[in-house]
Amino acid sequence: MKRFLWLCVIVFLFLICVGCGDTFRPVIIPNPPKFPDPRAAHSVLTISDNGNLPGSAMVFDVTGDSDVSEADCQEGSPCLGVAPVHAVQQTAAQVLVVNQALPGGTGDSLSKLNFSFTTISSVTTISLPAGSAPNFVAVAPSDTTAYVTLPNLSVPSVGVVSTQTNSLVTTIPVGNNPVAIAETPDRSKLYVANKGDNSISNFNTIDLSPRNPGGPITLGAPPIWLAARADSQQVFVLESNGTLAVLDTTSTGGPDILTETTISVPGARSFLYDGHLNRLYIPGGSQLAVVDAAQSVPQLLKSVAIPQIPGVPVVNASAVAVAALPDGSRAYVASVASAAQPSQVSISAVQGDGVTATYTYTLTGGHDVTAGMTIAVSGIGTPAGFDGTFTIEGASGSSCDQQPCTFRISNATLADQTSVAGSGSSTIDNLFPQVTVINTSGNTIKTTVGIPGFPDATIPGSPFFVQVCTVTGTRFRFNMTAGGDSSRVYLASCDGGNVSFIDTSNDTYFQRLPAPVSGRPPVNGTQPPPQNQVFMIAGP
Repeated sequence: MKRFLWLCVIVFLFLICVGCGDTFRPVIIPNPPKFPDPRAAHSVLTISDNGNLPGSAMVFDVTGDSDVSEADCQEGSPCLGVAPVHAVQQTAAQVLVVNQALPGGTGDSLSKLNFSFTTISSVTTISLPAGSAPNFVAVAPSDTTAYVTLPNLSVPSVGVVSTQTNSLVTTIPVGNNPVAIAETPDRSKLYVANKGDNSISNFNTIDLSPRNPGGPITLGAPPIWLAARADSQQVFVLESNGTLAVLDTTSTGGPDILTETTISVPGARSFLYDGHLNRLYIPGGSQLAVVDAAQSVPQLLKSVAIPQIPGVPVVNASAVAVAALPDGSRAYVASVASAAQPSQVSISAVQGDGVTATYTYTLTGGHDVTAGMTIAVSGIGTPAGFDGTFTIEGASGSSCDQQPCTFRISNATLADQTSVAGSGSSTIDNLFPQVTVINTSGNTIKTTVGIPGFPDATIPGSPFFVQVCTVTGTRFRFNMTAGGDSSRVYLASCDGGNVSFIDTSNDTYFQRLPAPVSGRPPVNGTQPPPQNQVFMIAGP
């Protein structure tokens, strides 16, 4: 008996020793986010138009606040096509960009950007039918099939593209002027907004069969934007009059049931679906509509009024773009005003060399002056010739973050460096953006961030006029997105050719970076202006 007890003790001790080792230690298997979930993104990608030359893609490192990679055909970098218009992230290392070419051109294509971490390693061109004018690309996460609108084919269609074979597989006839596509996250359903005939085409992706036997779904106004809910059970539709509609897509094979809600945001051109909070953010006019997307019929949570642009005179701002932090804490809505909105400066010194005059100033009201803005200078007086209305050729820093703050203008007045008292104010044809920060708990305004202004590029006859920035050019004159770690929010502008950075730790503007230089001739200087940014996404 004693021997048996001793044997039991020995076995017990042996099991304890074995259990204390690494052999049986439980392991927690991480569940990483599914690409292209922006929480996994390390970078932000912008695409820019370069007139009749190939456009460019530029990548920002979220943690380093720097331009880390470009595809702009310069110094051996890979090339995009002419007139890029839209982009989507396909995988953790791949982005698709639609190139519309020029009217009558033969360069309609998809550019497949291949990444090595945050660096564009190569670009593969996938040809599309000449003259088809593609304007939108959609793909479900990590899918190998992409869908592209081809509105200018003899029969308007959506192209089905294999990104494995890099070829157009087939086309699907849709309604007139398709402008947006949504594929449900489960990859089973496809929806196309046909702006030309007020309809939605819907298909089962397994065999491309129509989900509604009676044909496309008719709406009350032209559809201009789509998004699928994270559970693939609803598709949200924005109509051109601002009405929000919803499709119930719960039926496996169809049909889908349309409901037009009472929610309306006049002036809205797109919206953001936030899958983390199951919300829609719809910017338009003087408001941002915050919508609960979890209901069977979306419900308006709050209409947030956009603050006016500060300054004299007061100018109303129009909401143009929105972003939401992946951590769910805040939303950011960009608004902009274009008017004779002055930026007041106090001039402390002026120096002329017979060619230009350089003014040292401090900003006392409005937004910071930047190259291209016009400014009225008065009160300098001595020496004569430093007063007048001028176009700024260059300005130091961004929002005066480099001291001293100076701006340079063409002025042939000769003078030595002189300390003076004076004032200056920017005048007409300038854009003044701002970003309003909204706490998602309660949907209240936390603060508003001023962004440095720039010339309005949509005014014909102006030396800064750029056709692609007008309503008849890009659909995305302003773009916003958030960094994957919620530390940054970005605002891209077609007119300004730059991206402004907002630090979300204190919700302040701190810098901006320009797009690669364009092929257009210089305006009031020797440096060509930047290209015009027409779309931006978080990732890869």
